[in-house]
Amino acid sequence: MTVSASRSSGLPRGIRFAAMLCLVMSAFTGWVALNEATTLARFYEAREHELEAKYPAWMGDEDFFPKVVRAQYSALEPMREPRTLLMGVLSVACAFVFVAAGRMLRPDGLPRDGMRRMLGRAAITVAVLRTIDGAQSAVVLRRVGQVMAESMGQLPLAQGQDPVAAEMVRSAMPSMAVGMSVLGTALVAGTFALLGQYFRSASVREVITAHDGPPEE
Repeated sequence: MTVSASRSSGLPRGIRFAAMLCLVMSAFTGWVALNEATTLARFYEAREHELEAKYPAWMGDEDFFPKVVRAQYSALEPMREPRTLLMGVLSVACAFVFVAAGRMLRPDGLPRDGMRRMLGRAAITVAVLRTIDGAQSAVVLRRVGQVMAESMGQLPLAQGQDPVAAEMVRSAMPSMAVGMSVLGTALVAGTFALLGQYFRSASVREVITAHDGPPEE
């Protein structure tokens, strides 16, 4: 068997699964980051566009969503420039993860160990950037949750609704919004961190090195 054929043959199932997970997560995370970076780059235009949007009547009070949009953009405005940069760098880091993971699965003659090292470093970088992103998002969502709670407090109670329970839900809404942000950050950033450490581990390095075979002369 030639070296080229050896390099293109299948990897162990665990490494293939981890590489495919990197592909999926980096594509989704990178797309979200790039989309937000684009939105922040045209901040005021995007805000006005959302404020002018018409929401279906079944969504309730027509003033509710404009209040939420204003609260979101008001919280984003002080961090607009650094967050635009953060989202741009995050999308680039995700692109490195995507390319390295793709080359791990289909090296096309390239040594996989180089891709393994790049994948490990890029995944760790994404984990750090996504953690910073999550901290900023938590600030925004807390403000949005406060506005939602205030708006809900001005609405009449539905027939048969317990006012004490409704007040408990309203008072907990900002914390619930932050909790959802923290949970999402822990899930995404934690997964990238684990994948990065996995591809940096000695066991994976040994498998990939053996799989690459001796260097071509």
